[in-house]
Amino acid sequence: MSIKLSVAIAPENALMSAFVVFRDRLEISLEKAARLGYDGVELALLNKDQVNIPSIKKMLSSTGLEIPMVSTGQIFADTGVNFTHSDKSKRDKAVSDFTGLMEVASEFGSMVNIGRLRGMLNEGDPSLEYFRESIDKSLIRADELGVTVALEPVNRYEINFLNSCAQCAAMIESINHKKLVMMPDVFHMNIEDPSIEGTLWKYAELVKYVHLADSNRWAPGRGHLDFQSIIRALKDIGFDGYTSVEILPYPEPDQAALDAVTTLRKYL
Repeated sequence: MSIKLSVAIAPENALMSAFVVFRDRLEISLEKAARLGYDGVELALLNKDQVNIPSIKKMLSSTGLEIPMVSTGQIFADTGVNFTHSDKSKRDKAVSDFTGLMEVASEFGSMVNIGRLRGMLNEGDPSLEYFRESIDKSLIRADELGVTVALEPVNRYEINFLNSCAQCAAMIESINHKKLVMMPDVFHMNIEDPSIEGTLWKYAELVKYVHLADSNRWAPGRGHLDFQSIIRALKDIGFDGYTSVEILPYPEPDQAALDAVTTLRKYL
């Protein structure tokens, strides 16, 4: 069993709303991640054109890093498109942009996530039906590309449905698609779930990727979460995959990345 550690990065023109540690040329961020002892990087992208795939593949080969996840929050933050939008053209654009990032993910053997991109439930329109239609279309393409889609519970202060792991698990089970899994984030779990460790145990079969951030969204060790206990729970359930540091770059990016890897390596 092996639990690996990645760090979230984005291109230099990424929005400030992207929760990433390094916001720079991807090649520079890859070098930093490798030097600090991370196993991989999570790419936070707006669209597929932000990545020079041959260049990044060359960097992965030279550094030994992997890209376990392509994350999609910037699509929601930048364009306002999402899976539940009342305007069909904006829902279609969300699915199109998302499938573009799935194409990137397929090049690197990565998963791709759905967090805020799912949008909000809006009173007076069939938002949940829109979500199901959008995710069904996306999963057809996921099948074609061989890409796993990770649905992320997001807390109530950022979005108004699928906030807890229990709610996310129920949705995944109702969709019942082999390419759809769950991606808990302990920052959101600290708000929504009665027990981080107990919830990881309860939904162990669905958990395939985990975001790590402390209670204040700073690096692990800078807040009040017990990462020794959280990592022990992941080991105990037989989790064999990637955790990823998705934090605010405070007090500054290099220090945040160092703090995170230093704290987590003690337990991993």
